[in-house]
Amino acid sequence: MMKKSCKIYLIALLTVLAACVDTDYHMSNLDATIELETELVAPLAYSKLQINDMLNDELNGMEIQVEGEDMYLVHTDSQYLGNDLIDRLEMLPTGSYTWALQVGEKIDGTAIMSGQIIANASVAFDDINNNPNERLDSVLFADCDATVTIRVIHIQLAENSYLDIQFSPDTLLLDTLRYPGNKIRIPIEQAETTVPIHLNKAMLRLNGGNKLGVSLRGVINAASPFVSGDEIDLILDFNSVQPHITYMNIGTARDIYKGEKSIDFNYTADFQQQEAFFPFYDPQIHMSCINNIGVPVRYYIDYVEAIDTRTGEKVRADFGGTNPDTTSIVVATPSFEQIKDLSINELMNYDIQQLVCQSDTVFDRYYGHTDRLFKINPNKLTYHYRIRSIDNNPHNVHFFFHNSDMALKERTKLPLWFEGDAQNEDKNFFVNLSDTVAFGDASMDLGNIDFSPQTKIILKLSYKNFLPVGIDGAVAFLDANNNKIMPDAEQSFYIESGAVNSEGYVSEETVKDDAIRLAFTYEQAKTLLSDVKNLQLTYKIANEKHKTIRLRTNDWLEFKAHLYFDGALVLNPQEMEE
Repeated sequence: MMKKSCKIYLIALLTVLAACVDTDYHMSNLDATIELETELVAPLAYSKLQINDMLNDELNGMEIQVEGEDMYLVHTDSQYLGNDLIDRLEMLPTGSYTWALQVGEKIDGTAIMSGQIIANASVAFDDINNNPNERLDSVLFADCDATVTIRVIHIQLAENSYLDIQFSPDTLLLDTLRYPGNKIRIPIEQAETTVPIHLNKAMLRLNGGNKLGVSLRGVINAASPFVSGDEIDLILDFNSVQPHITYMNIGTARDIYKGEKSIDFNYTADFQQQEAFFPFYDPQIHMSCINNIGVPVRYYIDYVEAIDTRTGEKVRADFGGTNPDTTSIVVATPSFEQIKDLSINELMNYDIQQLVCQSDTVFDRYYGHTDRLFKINPNKLTYHYRIRSIDNNPHNVHFFFHNSDMALKERTKLPLWFEGDAQNEDKNFFVNLSDTVAFGDASMDLGNIDFSPQTKIILKLSYKNFLPVGIDGAVAFLDANNNKIMPDAEQSFYIESGAVNSEGYVSEETVKDDAIRLAFTYEQAKTLLSDVKNLQLTYKIANEKHKTIRLRTNDWLEFKAHLYFDGALVLNPQEMEE
């Protein structure tokens, strides 16, 4: 028997052609009592192949999936949008703020060497809450620091100078264990002092505003009398803060994130040894959005464009057009109620996997026009997408943890279901393939039998085809070095498809007895049986009926081969030479 081609499974539909030769068959095994002037029919092979017997599981990152009698090529991919999306959602209260604090006043006739600082200041986060379509409510900080820097320029310090910084707990609540009374005391002992304000577990509440009030109280002790107007500088820096949770309302009808992605689109590359066209009837893109970001959004795919960079051809599945509700996924979103009543300690240790939601959508021929993408032979795919907020209640609270994420898991299923096109023959399913298969492991042994030059030698092939496609083929003959021999014996053949019903399935096999007759001259037959080691097969599997067709696991091709001699057989070749 010939070897089976495992390169791609569609080759297997044709490799049965080479199964017509049984390498264990020897002419010397024929009945030695055969007389002259007789007819001999030698059965050589029988084979029945089903498609699912020949499937290859290594198709350029794709896999074959069988569901009942239907088969699919399946490809999976994932995108992780969490970091980019959080960056666009984040309204971070940052900035550096400086105040000049007066610490002493010259009074005629007095020498003042100790002065109090009493001041109220306001931090204004100018980039926050100045857009009426969005609102930052509050931030629970992660393990991060703000910094305070105090600079003493002209004053000679004495001992026991300090500055207290106090925030209203209704606005910035610090970790009460670290900062009792929500107050920070900073000793002032040198010309410049910088200390961190540890914001881990701190809650900043803005409630739609952008100002943080600060109460400043302190004492400066000097080694020499103050000069009128002596001041110290206070710098409060929030530029290195990092939120653990952000509470907000992002507003409605707003594109939070949009972009364009181009990918190699070589799903069918493993089938395309030479030429092929796969007009998939109903490609399915199963998209799952895994999300724990508490912002209600819709994921839009505005268009997908398939490109054949070799020819310049482009086709587009345009999901947008004039319809404002383009092809999209409503992303399932965790509810604020899930974390609303948790304490700060509970929130700091919260497992955000408890918030994970999943939403599933299928884009197909009917919701997405995915069939348009296979009107050409694409090798590049570009798609444009947006993530748009959809909550129209400005009082709702949206939220996200700093390590929240959104993943899009795409699972493309390409059914072996191909659309027919009666108007354009080139747009119908076809595969041009070639393969080299073994004809025999050793020269066939004629033994004591030869045949006269007048003997007809014909290889008769019969088939039953329960496939929805026909097959045009040709066979050439190769020697042990895979060089072509007997070019004048190269022959073509045709296998007619089975009958196809209105659903695209084979309804009845096509039966042809002795349909393919490969005739050989006397010299060709001698060479065939002695020198041919391989057969080179080229063939085209094609939807010549231009109907929609579907391949199933129980589709099959049955093949029988007989070598037919009609003429004079000679027991002793030497007698014929004499």
